[in-house]
Amino acid sequence: MASKLTATQQEAVAFDGHLLIVAGPGSGKTATSVKKATRILRDRTRSLVMVTFTKEAAEEMRKRLAKSLSSAELRMPGEDRLIVATFHSLAIRHLSRGGPRVKVLSPSTQDVLFRDATFSAGVTKKEWPEVQHDFERFMYSVDQDNVDLQHEKSMAVIERYRELLSATGQTDLYSVMRDCAMKADSGALAPLPFTDMLVDEGQDTDDLQRLWIFAHARAGCRVTIVGDDDQSIYEWRNALGYEGMRSFLDTFRAHRIELGDNFRCKAEILGPAATMIANNRRRLGKHLVARRGRGGVLAAFNCSGPEDQNATLANLIASCPQQHGDAAVLARVNRSLDQLEMVLRVRGIPYRRIGQSIWQQAVIAGYLAFLQMLVDGVPTGLLPVLQMRNVADSVRRDLLFALGGNAGPFLDGQVPNLDADATDIKFLQKLSEHCAYWRRQLSDARNGSVREVILDVGEQYASWTKSDHSKKLVTLCSSILADLRDTLSERLRLVQRKDRESAATLTLMTMHGAKGLEFRTVHIIDANDEDDGSGINPEAERRLYYVALTRARDCCVAWTSGRTHTALLEAKIQARHTEQALVEAVRSSSEAPSDAS
Repeated sequence: MASKLTATQQEAVAFDGHLLIVAGPGSGKTATSVKKATRILRDRTRSLVMVTFTKEAAEEMRKRLAKSLSSAELRMPGEDRLIVATFHSLAIRHLSRGGPRVKVLSPSTQDVLFRDATFSAGVTKKEWPEVQHDFERFMYSVDQDNVDLQHEKSMAVIERYRELLSATGQTDLYSVMRDCAMKADSGALAPLPFTDMLVDEGQDTDDLQRLWIFAHARAGCRVTIVGDDDQSIYEWRNALGYEGMRSFLDTFRAHRIELGDNFRCKAEILGPAATMIANNRRRLGKHLVARRGRGGVLAAFNCSGPEDQNATLANLIASCPQQHGDAAVLARVNRSLDQLEMVLRVRGIPYRRIGQSIWQQAVIAGYLAFLQMLVDGVPTGLLPVLQMRNVADSVRRDLLFALGGNAGPFLDGQVPNLDADATDIKFLQKLSEHCAYWRRQLSDARNGSVREVILDVGEQYASWTKSDHSKKLVTLCSSILADLRDTLSERLRLVQRKDRESAATLTLMTMHGAKGLEFRTVHIIDANDEDDGSGINPEAERRLYYVALTRARDCCVAWTSGRTHTALLEAKIQARHTEQALVEAVRSSSEAPSDAS
């Protein structure tokens, strides 16, 4: 974003009172938010809480605000006047003001409990998406008694998850957000003592987060919500989108300011994207203007199938390196990226993968959780192993209760007394002996001992898995982990960390993961219609493709094999019919400095 604000951005910065900033893609919303925060903090009688959805977004906002305050010759305030944090982090802080600080499970540990619950309920791979959707809707709902679950196994999963959660003696992030929102709404918990609140990505708030925000607004806190209902793509998380933003406007008679100037996309990209999204009926109307003018390329290319698509895309990337110095490949699902990844690896084309990786696949996540347990004694690391060995549900639950959040005794060879059959007891005793041996090996500080434990656990873990594919994955990952250096904790932290600092200029990620980012060139692969069109929400589909298209500054190519997605047909994207024509089109895209923020 240029250092000088536009007239509408300046209006948003200067406005006091409840405010909705409708910020289109590339409109400089972050720069506007930072300037508004700086103006608020100039007044020492005012205080500000800035709310984001991810730790990365909170850190980025904090850095940019610190720079802005420094330029204004202001010091960064303490937490009595400024907090920049996620909803969940704020909920934990807020609850602690009304009592002792709660002990909260990490997201990865929550996932272990959820996977155990689905295993116990017999959820198949095909049923997983619908059950997970039901689970998320239930956990994020204000009125859980009246949630209409779509799958017959969903309630069994919810009940099992709650049972396991109770066994850990801790709470989870779902419960923290729910307790905080409900207590704030009822008045049982006093609002945070801040004069102002700024909510980023407001279209993504759910019912609980809306309750929490509204409780503060009713108490006199001046609330600014920044968002774009056209970019609401998290329906499966109960994101309210248009309804949430509309209810804020109506409930508090909030002032509305539209940021329609787009400083990111060339007109050839923004125009078709705006044409497509205008077909949605339930949206806040907007007037979008491509301030960078013309000179971009938006093209479609049809291939005979996914293999042809991936090979042709790899050829294009290799033949147009200048246009791929800052590029992304976006897909609806990670499976599409998995297939492309293999082609890029064979071709020697460097890339970085953001989102689901091999380390996050269920069997590998279980292996890593087991290794982590050997370090910190968190007993949930036992659950994946016990599932694979078909240890009874009641035994798994009772073992968690008996360990009371500390697997130390079990890891030292002591199995608690449990009501279990002889087969399960025998396995638990053998597993405890293994763990005791591995712990003794880890107590030797020599690097070689760590390597041997990783390989030994990997070999044993692979033997517990049920499929040849899982065995190969565990063997591959254990060898990679063993070849690293440093402590076991550091190795685990390294492979589980999302790599956002890679030197590769080509990024692979899902469309959902790309929101908030931008690239010179964007490729959208497998942009096909569903075979039968079942389960498709046309408005949600347009929003998803709108986000994908508007990530591109200068060039965007939609790749199809078969029937082109309806949303892209509505955008009236020009097709290129030969590989050479596509190469020429991509090379013709011109790049000018981007002003987007």
